[in-house]
Amino acid sequence: MYRLLIIDDEEIEREGMANYIAWEKFDIELVGTAWNGAEGLEKIKSDKPDIVLTDIKMPVMDGIELIRRTKSTFPSVEFVVLSGYGEYEFTSQAMEEGVRYYILKPCAEEQITVVLDKVKKEIDIKREREQREKEYKRTVNRLLPRAKEQIFRDMLFEKEQSGKDYEMFLKEFGTKDTKAAILGFWTETGFDYLEYFILGNVLTELVGAAHIHLYTHIQNEVLFLIDAEALPEVESAVERVRLEFGRISVQPILAVLSEQGSLNDISILYSQAQELIRVGIAERQTGFLYYELFQKIHDSASFLMDYGKIRKTEDYGELLFEVYLGFMKMDLEQYSLHKKEEVCNWILKVLYGTSMDINYESTELKEQYWQLLTRLVDTIARLKAMDIGKGKEGERLKSVLLAAFQHIKNQELGIQFLAKEVLYMNEDYFGRLFVKNRNIKFSTYLMEKRIMLAQRLWQYDPELKVSQVAELIGYSPDGQYFSKVFRKITELSPTEYKDIMKNSSKKPTI
Repeated sequence: MYRLLIIDDEEIEREGMANYIAWEKFDIELVGTAWNGAEGLEKIKSDKPDIVLTDIKMPVMDGIELIRRTKSTFPSVEFVVLSGYGEYEFTSQAMEEGVRYYILKPCAEEQITVVLDKVKKEIDIKREREQREKEYKRTVNRLLPRAKEQIFRDMLFEKEQSGKDYEMFLKEFGTKDTKAAILGFWTETGFDYLEYFILGNVLTELVGAAHIHLYTHIQNEVLFLIDAEALPEVESAVERVRLEFGRISVQPILAVLSEQGSLNDISILYSQAQELIRVGIAERQTGFLYYELFQKIHDSASFLMDYGKIRKTEDYGELLFEVYLGFMKMDLEQYSLHKKEEVCNWILKVLYGTSMDINYESTELKEQYWQLLTRLVDTIARLKAMDIGKGKEGERLKSVLLAAFQHIKNQELGIQFLAKEVLYMNEDYFGRLFVKNRNIKFSTYLMEKRIMLAQRLWQYDPELKVSQVAELIGYSPDGQYFSKVFRKITELSPTEYKDIMKNSSKKPTI
């Protein structure tokens, strides 16, 4: 059924259309009549017609003004204009307001019903579209929380984003540059549905739903993506959450907060949150850890060893290189053996939430130094389930790599020295073993690793002298041959490279 209102200042026309057309036959309900635009507007507000059949020239308020005012408040109302001969200017104005149909006076029933049939079809199309939109919105409202949770998980694990769900989220979130941080909660036994629900509700109440963009539950963690604007209130909000959580659970709860970042940084922020959780677990903390303060301690260790490279590598030789470089830096900083042990355990805590005990087999400081280094490398390799190689061949390759770094400062280091003096191995077998497993000659490998160590040392401290670095990596301190090899590999002299490190905030990637 379609609701119709007739507006015409001529009583004969108005009442004739109202009383002498069997509107029910056309599935139309006549909801009323009016004699001018002002009265008609009031009836539109009260009776909510679908169609308005209106004259153009009327007293008090004409049809054009009526159409304008109605469209601003009730845009779905369809108008059919009644126009006399010579009123084309008014009809044209009505068309400019979006009116598509008009009927010339005097008009017969057949003219009116033919036009109204067309209008009804348009209303049907509009109603179907609106119904589809309503159903779509209901579906979206039902699925959006799950979709947003999945989007958040994908972001955390650095999966590529695409599709309508992500576009919808971006529209709601803002832009990829909008700043946010990850707030995480952890318990040893995890969270049940009620605890998860309470965490979300209390936090939403305290910082506002508009500031919590995403949230999810992963194993023993509940994670929230908090807008940067709300971060000043986070600490007090966390204390309230911990208080409310304590009313329903006796298990301690650990809260962690990452740095700020954009959407593109979500996986990095999650890594920060996980680092904090691992440290909290290792040190049995159940308070609130946030990355800004943690970074003060973290920086000293991470500046010595590249956490990202250690975390990502699956190659034993690359792992050994990173750890050996870290120990070289600690030597430059004159760290004691005990201080080196602290750094090693801190790295294990941050990366894997564990630590290691070491019982030295020798009283010689030099031997203890190497035992600590290899113990750290082997512990990380074991935790990463790193495949060094199968059987005896794998063990021999491991021995070769360890021996190469242990003696890398020795200017006589080469296949002959390692095979005869250190590993008691046939030189030819040594060479074949290395090429087979590393796809490179040992002499080339050694040269590249030495130069790479030099680069990384100057990235660490550009003020180190050329002679000092040359000697540290197994070249003569006069620096002549070292400079020649360095230029061959990097196309820069050591001095040129040092100057770049001093003057450039973005250092070359090795």
